[in-house]
Amino acid sequence: MTGSFIEGQRALERLLSDVRNKTVSHAYILSGPRGIGKKTAARVFAKALHCTGENKPCGRCSACVLHRAGTHPDVTFVGPEENGNLNSDTVRAAADELFLRPVMAEKKLLIIDGADRMNNAAQNSLLKTFEEPPEYGVVMLLTEDLSSLLPTIRSRGVKLELEPFPREKIKTYAEREYPAMRGKSDFVAAYSGGNIGRAKEICEDEDFFALRGELLTALCGLGGGKGCIFPIADIFTGGRRKYDAAHASACFDLMLSFFGDALAAKTGGSLANADYDEQIRAFSSSVTVRGLTAAAERAAVTMAELNASMNYTLWITDMLIKCWGDIHGNGNRS
Repeated sequence: MTGSFIEGQRALERLLSDVRNKTVSHAYILSGPRGIGKKTAARVFAKALHCTGENKPCGRCSACVLHRAGTHPDVTFVGPEENGNLNSDTVRAAADELFLRPVMAEKKLLIIDGADRMNNAAQNSLLKTFEEPPEYGVVMLLTEDLSSLLPTIRSRGVKLELEPFPREKIKTYAEREYPAMRGKSDFVAAYSGGNIGRAKEICEDEDFFALRGELLTALCGLGGGKGCIFPIADIFTGGRRKYDAAHASACFDLMLSFFGDALAAKTGGSLANADYDEQIRAFSSSVTVRGLTAAAERAAVTMAELNASMNYTLWITDMLIKCWGDIHGNGNRS
């Protein structure tokens, strides 16, 4: 079985349909944002491709058992190295190996994760595989950025985009897999934006909800005096002297979520942070849409520009001072 959560994903349904109808292409390109489920879909496809049961993937045959253990000899998985790039020699060796006949199955599968990290040399090493593949060979590229692939690669593969899941499916998944989230599943569903990877990260991060509560409470103080920026800055730095990418990303995401909810409160939309409805609406009632929009845009720009070489504390403090100014500027108070 594919698992009740992943079912309904149209890209995966197409892949499974190709297996069951024996119309498998020699090359597929799965695209979508990080965490949307590309690797999960690829692994389910691999299992179905080699499954010897009737309802593929059956999960019980020897091929499915080998896939579950990660030891099937006719699938090769290549991903980015620690530096985030895909080594062209690694890609070339994996592509060459695809021309060796399968050991157990009728088809041999090569999955390349992070295909958008390949340079032109690495992509060119795949051209032979795409243009003149062995009859038993299948290549699957997983990418966050389809445009990063060479036109000659894009034109020779079946392109499938993984779309976000409906909120209700994310909520069901969170409650089923993480019982402790039953009182928080509405937030997980809204905040994850249909991204299963993001939902999983939230559910498994023991510190996330404490950070969220602390930061949202502090951000509601932006409607007051300028001194409110210092506790917010302290939360952003987390007591660290240096830039921490994961912590910074979580803080910025929460801040943008807060501004989005404040705007939704003024325009009649629903709030992702619904359990903070009263506090966010109280803050929102004292500022204008123009002020909120300007502050949100400033936060988004700062998030995009930050890197480890900058003085993180200085940048955060400067951003918060300017966000406070956006909110309290002439004509921006309700």
